[in-house]
Amino acid sequence: MIFFALMAAGLILLVGGALFGHDHDGGFDHDHDHDSGHDAGQGNEPAVSIFSPKVIGVFILGFGGGGFLARHAGTGTVGSSFIGVGTGLLMGLMMYLVLKLMYGQQATSLVSTGTLVGKTGTVTIGIDAGAVGQVVVRVGTEAPIYLARTSSGKSIAKGKTVRVIATSGSEVVVDEEQ
Repeated sequence: MIFFALMAAGLILLVGGALFGHDHDGGFDHDHDHDSGHDAGQGNEPAVSIFSPKVIGVFILGFGGGGFLARHAGTGTVGSSFIGVGTGLLMGLMMYLVLKLMYGQQATSLVSTGTLVGKTGTVTIGIDAGAVGQVVVRVGTEAPIYLARTSSGKSIAKGKTVRVIATSGSEVVVDEEQ
């Protein structure tokens, strides 16, 4: 019965983590789910931990399930415990690898405006004299749109190619390409 209780506890931990393990910190860089650690030697990119509640929950589920099935098949308590530990380690390792694969597939679409200086873009909404328009600047596979002003204060028509010469917050300052 103890193996069945452990299996149920592991399942409750998994379901509870799935339902209540989301990040509710309001953007203050706290990870309540503990699936990722920050600055794990990867340039402040998230990394999976073996101490993730999901990995631990799957280990407990595997330990309880493997032990329960072994005990039900007539294996003694010690043998069932070893089978449970082996099953738990195997299932925990598989969950760790799945989480690692999923976190490895994440990408960011954030582009720092400081990296735009010197890049070319296309005016998508004309920039009138002394006013703001919009430009799209391709950075790798991303093509974000930015508010833009001209450095000279002159207008630039839609469709023209421009070069980013400076940034000001989330706006870019552009000159028309010659």
